Amino acid sequence: MNKKINHIEAYILAGGKSSRMGTDKGLLPFREKVLAEWVVEKLQQAFEKVTIISNNKEYKIFNIDVVEDIIKEIGPAGGIFTALQHSKANKIFVVSCDMPFITKQSIEFIVEKSINSEITIPVFENKIQPLFGVYAKQCFKQWQQLVEQKMIKLQEMITHFNVLKIDVTNHELFNKNVFMNVNDKNDLAKALQNFNHEN
Repeated sequence: MNKKINHIEAYILAGGKSSRMGTDKGLLPFREKVLAEWVVEKLQQAFEKVTIISNNKEYKIFNIDVVEDIIKEIGPAGGIFTALQHSKANKIFVVSCDMPFITKQSIEFIVEKSINSEITIPVFENKIQPLFGVYAKQCFKQWQQLVEQKMIKLQEMITHFNVLKIDVTNHELFNKNVFMNVNDKNDLAKALQNFNHEN
């Protein structure tokens, strides 16, 4: 793909203050930028429209739309709910704000596979990656019902949909760093170390 994707809208989930970090992890310094900035830049390479889901107005520094969670304090399930309701596209691409090693090529690979399923997500070393996936707008009503039933664990929620799981463990576009989340200070140190090795 040389042209940017315009039939799918991208959403970055930046939920807010991390209990393990004590701050909003997407705004943590990472090399010469902040964590979320790496994600924004990769998504802008791939998509025409990129939006951040966050209750923190500081994310406006990236000069893209920032939308508040409709239902707060329920984690990524709430972010996906908000994105599905907000989007005018038939599908959305969802990614977490703390994944600095994603690539344009890995994003495009998943998007290209998402034609016939409600949800398309990669699997790496037997672990599903629901925060690097494509979700169809038609999922919204069922997603809303699950949230109302207090079912907010993503791995349980996606079992209610037609899901395409793509094993990318040995795929050349993916390595373990692509799906690395920065959840605590140890993760941040590892990510910085990995960044130095890759660059």
